[in-house]
Amino acid sequence: MKRHKFLSALWRGSIRRQLVLGFALASLILMTVFGMAVLKQQRIAQHNFSTANAVSLAHALSISTNSWALANDLVGLQEVVQGFTRTTDLRRAFFTSPNGEVLASTNPGEIGFFLSDQLSRNMLASDARDQQILLDQRNLVVVAHPVLLGGRHLGWVRIEMTRKAMNENLAELTQTWIGFGIIAVVLVSLVAMLLARRLTKGLQHLMSVASDVEQGRSKRRAEVGRGDEIGKLAHYLNRMLDTLEQQKDQLSESEAKYRFLADNVSDVIWVLNLTAGNWEYVSPSIFQLLDFTAEEFMTRSPQQVMTLDSAGKFNNWMAERSAAFVAGEGDVPVYTDEVDVVRRNGSTVCVEVTSHFSRNKQGEIILIGLSRDISERKKSDEQIRNLAFYDPLTQLPNRRLLLDRFGLTLAACRRSQRYSALMFIDLDNFKPLNDEHGHDVGDLLLIEVAHRITACVREMDTVSRFGGDEFVVMLHELSTERDVSTQRASEIAEKIRRSLAKPYKLSLKRSGDAPPLSVEHRCTASIGVVLFDQHCSSSEDLLRMADDAMYQAKEGGRNQVRILESLPPKQQSS
Repeated sequence: MKRHKFLSALWRGSIRRQLVLGFALASLILMTVFGMAVLKQQRIAQHNFSTANAVSLAHALSISTNSWALANDLVGLQEVVQGFTRTTDLRRAFFTSPNGEVLASTNPGEIGFFLSDQLSRNMLASDARDQQILLDQRNLVVVAHPVLLGGRHLGWVRIEMTRKAMNENLAELTQTWIGFGIIAVVLVSLVAMLLARRLTKGLQHLMSVASDVEQGRSKRRAEVGRGDEIGKLAHYLNRMLDTLEQQKDQLSESEAKYRFLADNVSDVIWVLNLTAGNWEYVSPSIFQLLDFTAEEFMTRSPQQVMTLDSAGKFNNWMAERSAAFVAGEGDVPVYTDEVDVVRRNGSTVCVEVTSHFSRNKQGEIILIGLSRDISERKKSDEQIRNLAFYDPLTQLPNRRLLLDRFGLTLAACRRSQRYSALMFIDLDNFKPLNDEHGHDVGDLLLIEVAHRITACVREMDTVSRFGGDEFVVMLHELSTERDVSTQRASEIAEKIRRSLAKPYKLSLKRSGDAPPLSVEHRCTASIGVVLFDQHCSSSEDLLRMADDAMYQAKEGGRNQVRILESLPPKQQSS
């Protein structure tokens, strides 16, 4: 891949380079093709000549040895074979009997041995009465020739010749042709370079003008001194630069306006390239939101700046919405979401994100959005909710939230067929504490009472401050048995009574350097309990019944628990 890019850059660098490389490449290809054709013809000719030389040598040796073989004069036979030793490219020559015994050889050490290689076996098994080319390779040719006299087969002559001289000649010819080709390519390249320089001189001038304009010298213009195509191009280039200069001035004015708005608006404007997976733009106001500069923020992915929960939701949104955008399902909507993002110091900020899908000029999918810090709005909403549903002093549910949860408890009773209980609690001697030490100490006592009651019940139960020193506890789903439920409610009420009867040590901070005011107080509670199930009457009736039970506890001496038996289910339903 890198080599391909390098060659592409080398070829497309400039017109001058293309001309030079084109001429050089054309001459190189021409010289290469022509040289390969010549070398191929030479190789074929040299190959045929070498083969013919080996055949001729085998024939001559066959004629020279037939009389000596007939006379069975092995010494004379050896002298004849040995006489061919100085033949060029001869590797070896030998004379064998019809059964393969070497009778004479240019290598005397082989005399007396029988030939056993495959080529020799093929030669000995042949019935031919003429020469045979046993092997014809690039570097070796092997020729066998029968020795005949008067129709009598006296043996075989075998010649093995290398093609060293032929290959050396071809190598020398190849080097000569390569040198000639290099000289030809260099000469053609020089001619092409001179021609390209003359043709591209005007283009170089236009390139220098374009480069100067790119570097900021926008007033530079081309010199129109030619009547050819390059001169016309220079004229149109000047007109184009004048037009671009006018458009640049207009664009600068427009961009300055929008840049001022983007840089000074408190909301964060951003563009996310979903195809490339990076930010294309983030307004500088990101610093006020997350304490990151725009450059730092753009190095992070959207998932890295969100909490894990928000990142998961974001991935699901993007998968679904981008698929709908690519499918082109109707008009492209504007989406509004809430996500939690992480500041530099690790704290989180809740932002409202308004986004819209689009495509850039490259056809890539982009997401254009605006992020707004809604933390204060969320806090205000939470405060409003707390004021509406929670007691501001003890942070316990108030009467409204208690009645809302009563409906949920009643629905749970229908599903599980279990009983629940409502408990009304009133402090017995709260007013003297307020009269003696003030309402601030009384508030501390109420807060501690809330903590103690909450610690005595289950997490699923509801503890509510009903007003003043009155508290209501709703015990959810005790048991399917009425007696068991009554017993459990009684145990929990008794646990609360004992906890509230323990001494209270209250410490109130005072202004200035004055030491805190420490107050020890004892306070008991009267508790009324009423049991209910799916057939219960209204919540107001239950509260009234629990309140009646609480007053019975007060009338009975206070610091007591009274359980009021509600009407049987059949009478209630009727």
